Amino acid sequence: MGEVEIWGFILLVAGSFVATNVDNLLLLVVVMGSEPRKRAASALGFVTSAICVLSVAALGAVLGANLDSNLLGYLGLVPLLLGAYLLLKQLRAKGPAQEPDDALLASPGSGWLTAFLLMFSNSGDSLAVFFPLLAESERDSLLLVISVFLSMALLWTALAWSIADQPRLARRIEQVGEKLMPWMMMAVGIYILMDTATDTVY
Repeated sequence: MGEVEIWGFILLVAGSFVATNVDNLLLLVVVMGSEPRKRAASALGFVTSAICVLSVAALGAVLGANLDSNLLGYLGLVPLLLGAYLLLKQLRAKGPAQEPDDALLASPGSGWLTAFLLMFSNSGDSLAVFFPLLAESERDSLLLVISVFLSMALLWTALAWSIADQPRLARRIEQVGEKLMPWMMMAVGIYILMDTATDTVY
């Protein structure tokens, strides 16, 4: 693919990470804010969970190597339908969004383990997007997805650290991300279903 297509693909991956991790950003901010002395451990917990999510999603690449390439495009139905469901849910939603459980986040066990468990257990949407995306990608674009994903995880950690004492700002970011998420998931689904030649980076 050309340079413009490569940058478009990078923006798709980065946007997908942002859209599916705004809730994790809020959780990480609250964890770091509740236990300032354990911020480094919490950051490590988030990065570790991101690596685990990516590792699980990378199973899609293995699946892709063993399936008919004509069938892989249908994996795009997963994020597409989930995005449509979330959009419909948003349109029907009434009342304020649920706040994180501060008592849980401020427990003595907060730190690496709490951050890891919270982030990993809250990453179903990331798996729904990146599993089919990795499964349908060729080797070179696969490396690009992994690189962008890990870079975004580090950027997310730095952002959470910088606003750990401003949970209201994190809430505003999350509200914007919640509106963006269904559209990004549907965009990824459509991209996969199109099964274009942009899957291979030259």
